Amino acid sequence: MTLKLRLNLIITLLLLAIMFAGTLMSIKNARQNTEAEVKSAEKLVLYLFDTAILNNDKLTQKQIEKHTFNLQHLQHMRHIKIELTNEYGDVVDSNHLSKNEATDEAPRWFKALLNRFTPPWSPSIRTLEYQGKVLGKLIITPDPDYEYAEKWKQLIELLTLIGVFFVLVNLSVIWAVAQALKPTERILSALNALEEGKLDTRLPQFNAPELASIGDKFNHMIAKLELSIRQNHKLTHELISLQEQERKSLARDLHDEFGQCLTAINTDASVILKASEKRYPELRDSALAISQLSRHLTDMVTGLLQQLRPGLLEELGLQAALDDLVTTWKSRHKEVKCAVSITPIHEVLEEAKAITLYRLTQECLTNITKHSNATAVDIQLFYKRKNQQEGLQLIVKDNGQGFNLNNTIGFGLPGMRERVEGLNGDFNINTTLGEGTEINAWIPIKS
Repeated sequence: MTLKLRLNLIITLLLLAIMFAGTLMSIKNARQNTEAEVKSAEKLVLYLFDTAILNNDKLTQKQIEKHTFNLQHLQHMRHIKIELTNEYGDVVDSNHLSKNEATDEAPRWFKALLNRFTPPWSPSIRTLEYQGKVLGKLIITPDPDYEYAEKWKQLIELLTLIGVFFVLVNLSVIWAVAQALKPTERILSALNALEEGKLDTRLPQFNAPELASIGDKFNHMIAKLELSIRQNHKLTHELISLQEQERKSLARDLHDEFGQCLTAINTDASVILKASEKRYPELRDSALAISQLSRHLTDMVTGLLQQLRPGLLEELGLQAALDDLVTTWKSRHKEVKCAVSITPIHEVLEEAKAITLYRLTQECLTNITKHSNATAVDIQLFYKRKNQQEGLQLIVKDNGQGFNLNNTIGFGLPGMRERVEGLNGDFNINTTLGEGTEINAWIPIKS
C-alpha cells in the first residue's frame, strides 16, 4: 500500500469517525429536545385545563358533552393527544378526531431508536368530579411523532452538510497529499535513471525545505559518484594497459630468450641424433627424447605466446585474430556446435579496445569450457549505435547450465566488466539456471 493511499485512508477514517460521533450527538440531542418539548407542552395543557375545569359552568350541570372544552379547536397541539371521556369511558371529544399523517414523518427505525433511549411515554389523567361524583376523565397522551419528524429533518440537513464537508475535505486532502508527494516521483525517476547508469541525472530544486535538502544531497552524491567512477575507469584503463604491456614484455622475452634456447636445443638434439645413427647408437634414444621434448616445449611456448599476446591481432587486426581464436577453440571442442558471425571491421581500433574485445571472447570461451557444459555456442560481433555513438557489440551465448549471478566467485566476470566500463562501454550478463548464459558487451569505436 502506497504512502499516498495510507494517508488518504487515515484521513477518511478520521472524518468518518467524526461524522459518526456527530450523528450520535445529534440523535442524543434530538431525544433530549423531543422529551423536553413534549413534557413542556403537556405541563402547559394540564395547567390550562385545570384552570378551565374550575371556571367551566357545564360541570355544575353534572354532564359531559362534546363541546364541554371544544377540544377540536386544539388540533394545532401536535405534541400531545387530548381526549375527553364521559362517566362510562366513551370518548366524547378529542383534538385528534382524524388521523393526520405528517408528510415528512420520520422513518420507523429513527423513531424506534429515539424511543429506545427515551423513558416510556405515559398519559396524564385528570378526573372530572362534581360533589364526589365522577363525571368523566381528561386523558392527555404524549405524541412525539411530529417532534421526531422535525428532528429527523434537522438531522438530514445536518448530515447533508457534513457529507458535503466530508467530500470537499477528502478531495482537498487527496489533492494536497498528491502535491506534497509529487516530488517523490521525481526522486524515484532519478533513482531509476541512476540504476540504468545515467550519471548525468540531477534533481531539481524543490520548494519544500526538507525535500530541497534531499535534492541537494542527492545531486552532491551523484557528482561524487560520477567523479569516482570516472577515476575508477581511468585507473582500470591504466591497469589494463600496464597488464597488456607486461604481457607483451613477457611474450617478447619468451619468444626471444626461451624460444631461441629451445630452437638451439632442438638443433643440437638433431645433430646428436644423426651422429648417433653412425657412431654412437647408444645415444639415439636420448637424442630422440630431447628432440621430441624440445618440440613439445616449443608448442607450449607458442600457445603461451598466443594467450599472452596474439600476434594476429597486431598484424592482421581484430577480425582475423577472433577468427583464429574461435577456429582453434572449435578444433579442441568438436563436440560443441559453434556459430560465428563477425562483421568486417573497417576502422583501425585503438589497441586497448581491440585487445579488450579479444580478451572478452577468450574469457567467455574459457568459461564455457570449464563451467557451462554447453552443446551450442553463438558468437556475434557487429556494429551498433548507442547513446548517439557508433560502437561494436559483442554477444557470446551458450545453451549451458547457467549460474546464479549472486553466487559468482573469481575475477573473470568482474574483470570483464571493468575492462568494458573502463572504455566507457556497457556490459551485461543474462543468465538463468538451466537455460544458458548470454554475455553482452558494447564498446564505442571513438571515445
